[in-house]
Amino acid sequence: MRVLFSFFSFVLLYGIGMGCKVKTPAVQPTPTEEVAYTKEDAPKKEVEEVEYIKEDYLQYRDHVYKDNIQSAQLYVKDQPLSFPVIFLGDNKQLQLHFDDLETSFKTYAYKFVHCNANWEPSGLIAQEYIEGFQNGFIQDYNYSFNTLFPYIHYTVNFPNQDIRFRLSGNYLLKVYDNNDEEDLLLTYRFYVVDKKVDIESNIHMATLARHRDYKQEVDFTIKHPYYDIVDPYANLNVVISQNRRWDNAITNLKPLFIRTSELEYNYEDRNLFDGNNEFRFFDTKNLRYQSMNVDGVQIIDKKTHVFVLPDEPRSFKRYSFQQDLNGQRYVKRDNSGDSNNEADYMLTHFTLKRASEEPNGDLYVFGELSDWEFKEKFKMKYVEVNNEYTLTVKLKQGYYNYSYVFLPKGKTKGDMAVIEGTHSETENNYYFFVYHRQNGEIYDRLIDFEIKNSNNRSVR
Repeated sequence: MRVLFSFFSFVLLYGIGMGCKVKTPAVQPTPTEEVAYTKEDAPKKEVEEVEYIKEDYLQYRDHVYKDNIQSAQLYVKDQPLSFPVIFLGDNKQLQLHFDDLETSFKTYAYKFVHCNANWEPSGLIAQEYIEGFQNGFIQDYNYSFNTLFPYIHYTVNFPNQDIRFRLSGNYLLKVYDNNDEEDLLLTYRFYVVDKKVDIESNIHMATLARHRDYKQEVDFTIKHPYYDIVDPYANLNVVISQNRRWDNAITNLKPLFIRTSELEYNYEDRNLFDGNNEFRFFDTKNLRYQSMNVDGVQIIDKKTHVFVLPDEPRSFKRYSFQQDLNGQRYVKRDNSGDSNNEADYMLTHFTLKRASEEPNGDLYVFGELSDWEFKEKFKMKYVEVNNEYTLTVKLKQGYYNYSYVFLPKGKTKGDMAVIEGTHSETENNYYFFVYHRQNGEIYDRLIDFEIKNSNNRSVR
């Protein structure tokens, strides 16, 4: 592929970024040498501060900017639990869904921004990474049917006959109103892969004795027999996400050893994740009867209220396996023709019994239902007279996974262990992203994406 140049300046990123600090060795090793990873190159596991000028400022992450926009999801078409990734040349499409609770029809537009591995704009002009039009309009919509909460459901598929992607990498989808890119509705990350390498992983309990009961170690090898990687220390960047979370992602990983056509990442302390616990769940696909983990359903002032069974902390309980969706949600209304516009909204009540308020931070209901963010509307309130945390939030009918996550003051990385506990036996999905910047290029190619399960379960 030709080398792309651009003289456009980089745009300052406001949002959760995954910084990429590179250390280049003084002497370039030969492919057959084994090279030890140095202390200064330790991967960055979290960003301590996140600062935005204002809430509606463009953020390079999954984010909803307006309260009337609900239930935004992006996935491979017709695969609602899939990750938003496509491969160059595979002809698959991604599908965006969202609801507008303001029931007057609006013409929404969308656009794409190509980003580097750390989610900064790459500096490429649109014609270099897009074939066709640079933006489009969302023309597929339906009014809700037989629901107490009225809404309009919008859908768009891409790539399509008007817009196709030329290059691999990170992409940001922007949806906006009034044909004004600053009047943002939502932004969503997705990925285009040009697969060049393979990953062989070994996920197991931590090697170090002090972490063995609580953490999982993610060892892996990148195999590239038919793809040249001249300087993996300077030009390669590996990112690992646990269950689609970005607050605890490991970034900027560099190989521990270099062998012929293989890069080995086999650490004991730099690739560790808390095992955490299996996600809690509740089922509201059918509101005519009391489903699993639902304490009751009531119609109050012509609105549906769902009361999730009160929960208790699990931090001191022994590990117990239960099948889950690793934090995901599945929008569904039983016995409906199309759940996208027939599933109703419900005021969902969460309760967590707790003898005292957790100091020096806040407690959140967390998972895909909160877009994996610590949103204000998912922050729980402690009611001292009842010794419990409570939250009421509007959700769409379906099947939900969730956890209670503690966010210390001044931090961006949540701690699930405070309420849920952490165990090395927990079943988790790990998402691997391999980025490569070739000499002379100004953007990061995404040369591999793979999902690995800690129990070797098949994941799509």
